[in-house]
Amino acid sequence: MSSIIEERLISHLTTIETVYNITINNKEEVAKWIADSISDEKNALTIATSLNTWVMMNNTGGSITIPMGTVKELQDKLKIIER
Repeated sequence: MSSIIEERLISHLTTIETVYNITINNKEEVAKWIADSISDEKNALTIATSLNTWVMMNNTGGSITIPMGTVKELQDKLKIIER
């Protein structure tokens, strides 16, 4: 199941790249980390949606690296820790 979630997360992050005309340097790493720590697709999408807002607020154009600490912090704040 994680691989399906990971694929969907990559698709979501790719959409974010398209919308903001940027490259997320660590897209695969972020998707893998979320997929490895979440088994529920809805919870994974909740984190990805939160990342959309984070990217919007932190985008300076060109490319962006999402800090893993930010991903963990969002997961913590959303109380989505399963594994």
